[in-house]
Parts: sequence; structure tokens; C-alpha cells
Amino acid sequence: MPDSMPDGVSIEELPTDRLDELAPLWNSLREHHLTVAPSWLPPAYDPEESWRHRERQYREWLADPDSFVLVARRDHGLVGYAMVHLRDGSPTWPTAERAGELETLSVLPVERGSGIGRALLDSASQRLHALGASEISLHLLVGNDDAGRFYEREGFSPYATWLTKSLPASDVRGT
Repeated sequence: MPDSMPDGVSIEELPTDRLDELAPLWNSLREHHLTVAPSWLPPAYDPEESWRHRERQYREWLADPDSFVLVARRDHGLVGYAMVHLRDGSPTWPTAERAGELETLSVLPVERGSGIGRALLDSASQRLHALGASEISLHLLVGNDDAGRFYEREGFSPYATWLTKSLPASDVRGT
């Protein structure tokens, strides 16, 4: 467990058959992303559809026995979670052969700044280290500046920029 666990908070692994418990936390993060996302992004999925997509991704990742979801509980209620899976390291630079990918780190708005995100990240890092990973990475939504500052304080630095472009139907080859 992390050295700086917030009072009254416990961190545990969530069994795959209880993923539905994450839906409110996922949608809290979704709502936050809607407030900070660039205005040019298309309209977001509604909460139920968004969760269906994310839950499907989680189940795919969790099919790998080295993937895991950690949850933070306070007074028997979930206040945050981290979804992590392993990936191969960079084929270009000799970084890590095994690396963790932090797919989601969500903390309820009323709990942000209380140390729960740090405790989840520390617990995930310890678990990844035990699995032989020597690196952890994540994608950060452009505009999510508070999260960017948090990750920088935790030792993360930019590595690559993920660019996106919508393809109109006429640009898609073979259609």
C-alpha cells in the first residue's frame, strides 16, 4: 500500500464481475472531460452508451491476467479507481520491455486533491513493478490541465503527441 494513504480510504482490486460498480465514476470522469475538452471534438456519447463502450474495453484488457482495476473506498463507497494493463515497450527506444498503461484514473470531484489519485497511482505502480514492468504511461486529454499538473508532480513527462483527424465518408478508401 502507498505510504500516503488518505485517512479512511482503502485500496483493493475490483473483481471483473463487479465492473458495473465503476459506471458512476466513469461517467463522473466523462462529465469532467466534457468541461475541459477542445470544442472541435464531436458530441460525446450519452452516459449509458459511453459506459457500454468503456466497459467493453475494460473486459478486453482484463482478459489478460496481468491487467487489473484498483478501487479506492471510503466508508464502503467507491471514490476512485485506476484501470491498468500491460503492454510491450517501445520498438524504437530501449525504454521498458514491459510497461503499464494507465487507461483510466478517476476520482470523484468532491475527493479530488485529497490524495486518492496519488494513492491509486502509487498502488498501481507497485503492482506493475511486481509484474516486472519498469514504466507506466497514459494518454492525457488536451485541455485537462489540472490532471496534467498532477501527473507532472508525480514524475510523468511528455513522450509523444497523439493526433486525430476525422475522415469524412468520401475520404475513406474502399467505400
